[in-house]
Amino acid sequence: MDKVHTKATELVLTAAAAAASSDNPKPWDYGWCSESYRHSENAAISSPNGSVRLSKAGVEKLEELHALLSKQSQVRDRWSLEELWGYLATLIAFVYGSEGPEDRARRLLARILYTEPSVVIFPVSNIAWTGDPARMGKKNVIGLLDDAFVDAVQNLGGRGAAHRNRIAAYVGDLKHREPRIGFAALVPGQRGKARRQAARNFQALVDLAMMLVTNKSDRRLWSLRGDTNRPGIRGITLDRKAVETSLRESGDHAELYSNPLVIDAIGNNGGVQWRGEDPIPLKELLADDSLRVAVETCLTQENSFLRRLHVAARWFAESYWASAQDDAALAAGVALDALLGSKSALPGRAMKERYALLEPDPGTRSRRAKEHEEFYSVRSTVAHGGEVRKLSEGNFLRDMQDSVTWAAWRLLDIHATFSVSSDKEFDSLFDEIRWGTREWPLAEGEGSPG
Repeated sequence: MDKVHTKATELVLTAAAAAASSDNPKPWDYGWCSESYRHSENAAISSPNGSVRLSKAGVEKLEELHALLSKQSQVRDRWSLEELWGYLATLIAFVYGSEGPEDRARRLLARILYTEPSVVIFPVSNIAWTGDPARMGKKNVIGLLDDAFVDAVQNLGGRGAAHRNRIAAYVGDLKHREPRIGFAALVPGQRGKARRQAARNFQALVDLAMMLVTNKSDRRLWSLRGDTNRPGIRGITLDRKAVETSLRESGDHAELYSNPLVIDAIGNNGGVQWRGEDPIPLKELLADDSLRVAVETCLTQENSFLRRLHVAARWFAESYWASAQDDAALAAGVALDALLGSKSALPGRAMKERYALLEPDPGTRSRRAKEHEEFYSVRSTVAHGGEVRKLSEGNFLRDMQDSVTWAAWRLLDIHATFSVSSDKEFDSLFDEIRWGTREWPLAEGEGSPG
């Protein structure tokens, strides 16, 4: 990396030497990712001393610099390559005209080449939480935004520990109404990439918990309610409870329900549709030890086998938060595919067999195979624009979603029982179970629902 650092410094100095002041009063730093903009006569970069422009040779050195850094894995892991254009352009502008340009160029480049993980904190919507915050996975914290939350973020270490006062001030200055639930993460990315990684961590936590919880009906967790009450980043996703309280006080609570007029064969009807419901009781769900351990396993152990549970959880969430049955069925089918599939596309017959072989009891496998066949048929019909009568019969959709939860737990049992950690090992295991060279143990592992 020292050689890269030295070469990058040379490119910055060459580009800065070919820079000059610009008359453009509105420099567009982000726009330097666009080839047409950075090669235009009006291209300008902001700096403390005013707008700066680069010569044609300077732009070429910037492009060479971006290409050099883009080849480095530690840079790609930490920075959005699109955003990096603007950061490198402003870096050159800061070096331009400065005293000791070489030393300054090296110091500014070090911020890009050698970076600690970022700490990202944001309030979240539609989550219920009581009591102490919880540390989930290696570097995530969720809980009430209070002093205990700040302490928990500090215990993450890194920037979480080094910037306690700034974090405490941020938490104290938040203007959101109660409830105030927050999420924090230490992530390798910087700037925009850090925000996206932290948001993904939050969604993974919620989606995995929702997919793996097995007693959804008992907890009054019903799908097909639409995404009105879906957990998300607060301010982007509205917190229904806070908005409800605010609008009730102002007298504008009618904004939260739909009151259509229906004139039909029976008469006139002005019923009310209300999309409000209790926020997801995440703390209560994670009080179940087996569920919490399962979520922790998925969040902390990084391998290709467990990553399929992350993908399945995202699609399960799309199914759960859908408002139409066909959309929910299609997303649930994709979640099953994510759990069972292979990098080489498998036919429906092979997917059905894999689903059946997840069942430890050989006598029950034929029922499992028929179950998957029905699910796969519905998924395929919906995907090809057909209408499926089964979706309106009984609890078919709920059964389909429950099958995703069952299969996800079976994969966790595979991970624990057979020490499978890669897709290749997963593929081999099915071959061995099929030919009888490996078998499920007679007693199932703890934590797996039957």
